[in-house]
Amino acid sequence: NIPWSKNANDDGTFKSDDELKELYAEEQVDLAKDTIAYCRIGERSALTWFVLHELLGVENVKNYDGSWTEYGSLVGVPIELGANK
Repeated sequence: NIPWSKNANDDGTFKSDDELKELYAEEQVDLAKDTIAYCRIGERSALTWFVLHELLGVENVKNYDGSWTEYGSLVGVPIELGANK
């Protein structure tokens, strides 16, 4: 879980490519695997998608725009708790 705000500097600009790569490496995000960004409503996760896809060139990343609002309203769907690294 990487809050989208960690992608930005205090002045609101995006961090450098090197800083962003280091951030995702520190959190053990394997950018070679399929990645799905999500949040509560899909707004903040869109910024994460932008950082990964447009700034860092990660091709296999998607934004789940329905996010938890959509998924959480479905009955009987699996929800995995805890870190799965």
